[in-house]
Amino acid sequence: MRFYYFSATHWDREWYQPRQVYRKRLLTLTRRVLDLLEQQPEYRHFIFDGQTVVLDDIAEVHPEWKPRLTAAISGGRLKVGPWYVMPDEFLVSGEALIRNLQIGRTVAEEYGSAPWPVGYVCDIFGHMAQLPQLFAGFGLKGAVVWRGLASTEPPRFLWESPDGTRIRTIHLMPRNGYGQFTLDVRGGTDRSPEEGEFRERLRQCVEQDTAYWGKEAFLLSDGLDHSCPPEDPVQMLRWIAEEYPDAELVQTDCLDLFEREFGPEVSTVLRGELIHPADINGNWQISGTVSSRSDVKRANDLCSNRLELLVEPLLAERAAAGETGDLGLLHYLWKELVKNHAHDSICGCSIDSVHRRMLGRFGEVFDGARAIVDDQIQLDRERLTGVRLEKQSGDPADEVAPDGRYLLRLRNPLPFDVDRTAEYEIRFPAAAPYVKRQAEPFGYEFVNSFQLRDEAGELVPYQIVSIRRNQMRQFQWNVFRRYDVYRVTFRTKLRAAGWTTLRLEPSPEFVRSYRTMRTSQRSATNGILQLDFHPEGTFDVIDLRSGRSFRNWNEFRFDREIGDGWNHVEPVGSTALLCSSESSLRVTLDGPERTMFEITRRYHLPASLRYEGGLGENYVGIREAEESAEVILRTTVTLDRDSDQLGLRFAVENHAEDFRLQLIAPTGIPGNCFAGQNFAILNRKAGRELGDTTEGGFEREFIEKNVSGLIGKRDASGGVALLFAAGIHEAGAIDNAAGELVVTLLRAFRRTVNTDGEMEGQQSGRSEFLCAARFFGAGTDDAELWKAVQILRAETPVHLLKEAGTQPFANESFCRIDGKLNFSALKPAADREPGSVVLRLVNLSPEPRRGSVTVAKKLRAAEFCRLDETPVKGVEATDGGHTVPVEASPWEIVTLRLRF
Repeated sequence: MRFYYFSATHWDREWYQPRQVYRKRLLTLTRRVLDLLEQQPEYRHFIFDGQTVVLDDIAEVHPEWKPRLTAAISGGRLKVGPWYVMPDEFLVSGEALIRNLQIGRTVAEEYGSAPWPVGYVCDIFGHMAQLPQLFAGFGLKGAVVWRGLASTEPPRFLWESPDGTRIRTIHLMPRNGYGQFTLDVRGGTDRSPEEGEFRERLRQCVEQDTAYWGKEAFLLSDGLDHSCPPEDPVQMLRWIAEEYPDAELVQTDCLDLFEREFGPEVSTVLRGELIHPADINGNWQISGTVSSRSDVKRANDLCSNRLELLVEPLLAERAAAGETGDLGLLHYLWKELVKNHAHDSICGCSIDSVHRRMLGRFGEVFDGARAIVDDQIQLDRERLTGVRLEKQSGDPADEVAPDGRYLLRLRNPLPFDVDRTAEYEIRFPAAAPYVKRQAEPFGYEFVNSFQLRDEAGELVPYQIVSIRRNQMRQFQWNVFRRYDVYRVTFRTKLRAAGWTTLRLEPSPEFVRSYRTMRTSQRSATNGILQLDFHPEGTFDVIDLRSGRSFRNWNEFRFDREIGDGWNHVEPVGSTALLCSSESSLRVTLDGPERTMFEITRRYHLPASLRYEGGLGENYVGIREAEESAEVILRTTVTLDRDSDQLGLRFAVENHAEDFRLQLIAPTGIPGNCFAGQNFAILNRKAGRELGDTTEGGFEREFIEKNVSGLIGKRDASGGVALLFAAGIHEAGAIDNAAGELVVTLLRAFRRTVNTDGEMEGQQSGRSEFLCAARFFGAGTDDAELWKAVQILRAETPVHLLKEAGTQPFANESFCRIDGKLNFSALKPAADREPGSVVLRLVNLSPEPRRGSVTVAKKLRAAEFCRLDETPVKGVEATDGGHTVPVEASPWEIVTLRLRF
């Protein structure tokens, strides 16, 4: 028998207490750990939960401890990393997970050591399919997991991601997991029992758990939540050795376990995601976290979208030119964002004050990213005018084009062309009226009369959505000016990773169009899709290419909620509300380019749940309140010219409590669905994967599961996919004749951990969800659908400047991807080397695929790298040093470093 003693702590940075309260305990823990490591050389290892954020939290208060920490870490006795924070895998993007590991490495190196090379995910609420590929891409030697596996799975197995990457994996004891030894032998987080009690508890533990671990290798995991090591760990280890004198006792950091205990006999291979509900008391998977606190999820997604799909591609072009001045700020913003990715934080299962502070941090990240984008717009303005902003006149009239001729500049940050209809803000300087204005006879409302032309000189039709006059906007960082702000919708093709220029000029004719896509008061068509709206607030979609009908969309389901941030739970006798009390339909935009309908549905449901008492203060039960409250759902349906995609925006005005709200989308397609997950599109069973087998289990399986970006159904003729921009992470397919997709929009709950109940989880007020529905034919694959998700999520910066006096400019794509490989990241290199850019691609296909990357500026060199940007092999650029060919095996993530 070999005993592997694992000494650690699982450190939640914030959860049932605010961060600063946890920090106070962290400092106490750190003092004890450092004292033990310095005073007891026989005590070899302490593992700081696979994180490095703890080091930042400690050093902010005690910078004088940094030499002691550095000595312990560089000496290999205090293990930190590989994460910056232990994240949730389903609620943050794949790129955010990579940044998390990169920041973890950077912080560890600041303390003189490489990070602990173990994929420690001891408490994450299930695991994504591609995690083995991510861990291998950072050179990690193996993984340690607990939740998301059936108790019958072995303690050691090989975990395989969709691309075939396998890593050695330790499955912690299903009962008590990473705190098994802490609870079963030590008796609790801060206990150090007397010798007799310790020996008795140890014997009971070994006797009980040998059936799981076997008679060769037994892991003693002493790492419960926020636990300190025992007061005298060396004495405790002596007791273990004396109790089992024939056994080998190893103080482990798991590396020796990977090396010694994964022989040929370890043949079990588990593939893909690990989301099995608990089948014994203790190892709960806790799947409901993907739908709690949708406000937190939405804020995180918006920040990630802006950093990954806008800021990093913009800064990549500057890095290629040798400009690295903003990379420190970019690193800071990522670090602040990743701090919110700790699993008990982003999962929405903490107390209200934690999530309130998270929203503040999200706001800081979003604003910092906006400042970088604003700066890129100003740099483009300077390049075209040849005048630095600080040297320009302070007179707002200098922006005015007396001839009414302007350049409208649009930046597509994505490294592929985008051809779509979108709404943009055009700011006309208010310092002087536009040279050409129009109004209906007798001058009811004057409107700037202009036309748009593309780079080929062709007219670009447009629709004015709204006009707001004399609005304050930022011109540069300390200069604000007034503008007449036009919201304008039009379709144009935006070049990959570059600026596209439209010319705005006075129109010689009245700008007016009688054309419409509406075919009646309640129907519309763009020649591809037909919409028919019903009085009760639903609508049908007909795909005119195939004749397939999708009936009764815009249905919602309300059921009661007594759960919390961890779980959705319905009370006994729970009712479900399926129909609204009234509905109305508005046409909010009507024209040849875009038509928009707004459906308003009003639902009246019991205002809350009541937890009642009886005589003698006895608990009686739960019932619905007699008074009612209103929930208003406004669905905006957007139909664009020549598009097979509908825009969907769901705005919820909530005045009720204690319920779950779900969207029901009938597809008419029976059978399985597909769902997005980081770096993968997974096929999932309709209904429950395990069927009825969890009816009597400790944790039930839900139909709704984690999704990232999209969920859909297809058959031999094509199908439909729901695309999500931000805030939606739970969806599934109901196993019924209607082929319904079910999407959780929000859960309103009052239970929070270790409190008497709080109200911010009720999600009162307004919530908004931006989605789309893509109706596709048989030839559409997952790569195209994921590109549609990225287009939905990406922002397009736009600015207007007068044409006169501008410098000659060449519109070109900084970087372009061709082929069916999907873009994941275009960013400055993590080491901030001038002239160095990293491009990441992923093959979302079970077949090998090829593609190419073309850059405008000639390359000095190109090389394939691991995910951590460690070079693997060089690649020869063709086309005079401008094009790099790329091949990817099924589901492979490819990282390419480009040196300019």
